[in-house]
Amino acid sequence: MKPVIAALFVVLGLSACGVDGEPSKPEISARTTVGVNSGSGGYTDTELNIHIPLN
Repeated sequence: MKPVIAALFVVLGLSACGVDGEPSKPEISARTTVGVNSGSGGYTDTELNIHIPLN
């Protein structure tokens, strides 16, 4: 898991500084759902998406 996180930071750093061309901003979105289920009670669901255009 640590190599994957390290690679992600390297890609983010290279795309942010413009080494590979014009810098592109990442798109970040989040969604949270809160609800009640009759079987298990209350629940929450959180989704976080980060999209980095690499081309």
